[in-house]
Amino acid sequence: MRKILAGAMALGLGVAGLAGQAFAASGQAVNSDVMPHCDRPLGTAAVKEPDRDWWTPLGLSNPEAVLKLFALKSGCLRMVDRNGGMAMRNQERDLNDSGDLQRGSNIGRGQVLAADFFLIPDIARQNSNSGGGNLGGMAGHFLPGGFGAFAGSISVQSKEANTLITLVDARTTEQLYIAEGNAKKTDVGFGAGGWGGSWGGFGGLAGSAYTNTDIGKVIMQAYFNGFVDLVHYMQNQQPGAQQANAPIAAQRTTTDVQLREGPSTSARIRFTVHQGQLVYPTGQRNGVWMEVDDENGNRGWMSSAYATPR
Repeated sequence: MRKILAGAMALGLGVAGLAGQAFAASGQAVNSDVMPHCDRPLGTAAVKEPDRDWWTPLGLSNPEAVLKLFALKSGCLRMVDRNGGMAMRNQERDLNDSGDLQRGSNIGRGQVLAADFFLIPDIARQNSNSGGGNLGGMAGHFLPGGFGAFAGSISVQSKEANTLITLVDARTTEQLYIAEGNAKKTDVGFGAGGWGGSWGGFGGLAGSAYTNTDIGKVIMQAYFNGFVDLVHYMQNQQPGAQQANAPIAAQRTTTDVQLREGPSTSARIRFTVHQGQLVYPTGQRNGVWMEVDDENGNRGWMSSAYATPR
């Protein structure tokens, strides 16, 4: 019995770090120092809200904040805000366009950082014995859990969550990877203390339902494990591969333009592309000349001065 209590107390002390307590897919404890660290970001990401709102019935907030915190704490992803932050940025740009901002505010077009990836957090299965709402078929079914006791003063309440993080290429919309995170949490309390209080170390999430409710902690642990899996996948990919492998963005002609057989005004004219039509650069360049395909697949050379990506 003493060994059990000593092990439980050691577990409580070990969660005072960043993630409190994270659990691997097997349910075994993983110390908080497994938070991955990247010397430089693996890319830029935005969080896409999943199609179904599974968090509100649980009293939780959108899991966007959880993923952003992991990404920024690890240094593995730069995050762009396409929700509230983007709306406020557009408001500032409108104020600038109307002339209401101070001179030199430097708010305008061409400044927004592009996302390389979209992260879509979801939940695959959840077991809970906490009462509360029932998600029914929306997010899985509830299973009863058991209660146990060690030395009459340590209560153990078991829950389980299975979360998903889908990684999407922002340029091609290809689903690159689905990271799965499983977590099983045992809350151990010694009187009013206990290691559960260390979840307050989660900075911006402190005080939220992800840090002060049992089911919130379980789900956050599962997302932590999924995030670790996601980073390991991304670290094994070639840096910048999404940008390099994506097709070059189409451009629109600003006037009628003649496409030629070569990058010269003396080259024979092959055909004419009319103003406003799309052309698709092949990546071949010669000074200001670029090789393009038109919408019908015809290929020729034109001056880049007569096309715009906007």
